Amino acid sequence: MADDSEEEEKMTLQDEFHWLLDKEVHSILGQIQDLLEDCSNRFLPLQTDADGNPLPLNISAKHPSTKSETFVLSSTNGNGVKGVVTLTGDVISKADISLRYAIKGNNQILKTCLREDSSVLWRLQQIQDAGNHLKAAVNIITDTDPDVEFETGEEVVMLMDSIMAHIQKGQQRLLNPAKSTLEDVFSNKYLKSLYPPLPQDMVLDFYLQGAKLILQVYHLHASPLPKQHKTSIIAAGPRNKNIVEIGSSKYEVSSTSLVDSHIPWVGDVISCLTFALQLCQSLKDKIQVFSTYWGNRLPPQR
Repeated sequence: MADDSEEEEKMTLQDEFHWLLDKEVHSILGQIQDLLEDCSNRFLPLQTDADGNPLPLNISAKHPSTKSETFVLSSTNGNGVKGVVTLTGDVISKADISLRYAIKGNNQILKTCLREDSSVLWRLQQIQDAGNHLKAAVNIITDTDPDVEFETGEEVVMLMDSIMAHIQKGQQRLLNPAKSTLEDVFSNKYLKSLYPPLPQDMVLDFYLQGAKLILQVYHLHASPLPKQHKTSIIAAGPRNKNIVEIGSSKYEVSSTSLVDSHIPWVGDVISCLTFALQLCQSLKDKIQVFSTYWGNRLPPQR
């Protein structure tokens, strides 16, 4: 009787496992695909030309998936930086920025802007990179035959791992901006979009950190290089990422100012990706339960 009961339990587990492989895997893949496509649609990049440059907004506006939203960048510490920014897809399509700027000890208000008709639009690389990773994850799912019959749990785990890797990379691009050196900021081609241009001893940068869009302003101190020093157009200090050499001058960061604004849809995307990862992990955990029961041996083939 004990043997019969044990055999019956084994058959039941085999049936549950095969149902998991046949039905539940495809159901969860469909849920993950819906989540990722919904996320991708929220920050679909602007249309680009053959060189990857954003097309003018009047062309992109023909695509209803590209939505413009305006945000006010502010700070509670009164650092003298203010901004009103319009985000269209992965591009800052318009911005009005005011900065406190000291001239001979006197503080003045300096204003600059990003114009919609600029030939170089300020692109947030983080959004573009995140979107590319999510598309890669979706492609893995769509390349999986919806009628395929998985034979082993290992196949499913490998599939989930590859999907999760792209989701995690996309989420991390939104959560954690890459650390930029002063040379990176100085060399940013998007600074050419500012009009009027900033003074030589001031640069700025935009980036995302989680659901916050941040404007960081660098106030620089200039000092002449020794005459025997070989001048260069731009050269970073070998040990200090807060130093850059331009022509015959060396610039160091004397202070920075930050203002930010909460971007609701980015927060929604991050939460959505967390849920997609949880679905992947839940399926892997179920596979692990069966693997533990069989002692990492495959169940009988059907």
